[in-house]
Amino acid sequence: MPTVTLDTPTGTVTFSYLISTPAFSDAPCIDPALPTVVFLHPVYIGKIMYHCQFADRRTRRFNLIGLDLRCHAETIGGTGEGYGREVAAKDVALVMSTLQIPRYHIFGMSMGGCVALQTAIVFPECVQSIFIVSPLPLIETPAAAAGRAEIYELWAEGITTGETLHPGSFLKTALDGTLQLSVNNEPPELYKAIFRKSMEFVPQQIGTVERLQDFRASTVDFFTNREPFSVDSFRVLAKAGCRVQLVYCAADVAYDISSTNEVAERLREAGVDVDVKQVEGAPHFGVVTHPEEVNTLFNDFMLSVLDPAAPPPIPEHVESPFMARLESVGYNQDGTLDVEMWEGLGV
Repeated sequence: MPTVTLDTPTGTVTFSYLISTPAFSDAPCIDPALPTVVFLHPVYIGKIMYHCQFADRRTRRFNLIGLDLRCHAETIGGTGEGYGREVAAKDVALVMSTLQIPRYHIFGMSMGGCVALQTAIVFPECVQSIFIVSPLPLIETPAAAAGRAEIYELWAEGITTGETLHPGSFLKTALDGTLQLSVNNEPPELYKAIFRKSMEFVPQQIGTVERLQDFRASTVDFFTNREPFSVDSFRVLAKAGCRVQLVYCAADVAYDISSTNEVAERLREAGVDVDVKQVEGAPHFGVVTHPEEVNTLFNDFMLSVLDPAAPPPIPEHVESPFMARLESVGYNQDGTLDVEMWEGLGV
């Protein structure tokens, strides 16, 4: 997949991205006649998280861009000093500027949604609308913060002691913690494949003692050190006419719906046009477990933002740019997985 190496204020980073258009799963550039949507992933898993969205004919009527944030998947580079939503938002804007795409919508999940809001605050001339699945609360809850810290501490213990990944190990317990947070420890076959593919990037990202500081910055400090969004900051979105839709996943073990409603109320207080939807039975990473419901909500939202009299046509056939990578770890077109989730995995 293509990359772009950028000198950022906090270090040189090589960002991995991909572009899909209605005609091409892996395109060299966008179709300038169509709206563009940037997909920002949650913690732990990169852009491959959006396999189901890039495989949906309705969603592929637009230009879609998947981007790996720092310390995730195929993006290479450290977090640098003070990594948080502010740095990540500047990264997003810099990548898009380098790709010469001045205006775009953002689809973000969890951490990616937080970055989406910050991007719209700092670069209101760029962000046209925001769709967020599993939005983070204004302030990280003590329980979620403790869980994120525990995952890091277990992983750090395993790495510093030179442990191998096996049942009962610190590393395995840490990974089990990520599964509990993301999919309630009930991963469907697709998520198992995404997990297996993502494990290939662990050695370069978080598999050494030297990378533990980056791991903590991107998976703990990002969440716990952030200040709540203010009404004044959200007024920038209102002035720019940036509409927002928040989607709460009803089986989320990390946050309850009151946190999503609190974010929505703050947006409304600032004058932002915001709506809240809910997907029943979906865990925190609901884009994987409930793609039909999420994709329907997203496409309805996009068509309400765009000119309803002239929606972009739906392509007759599309393929996910991630399918070949998923097949390489045993995933099949029919949704089955040929291997056990943990088979052959190591760090």
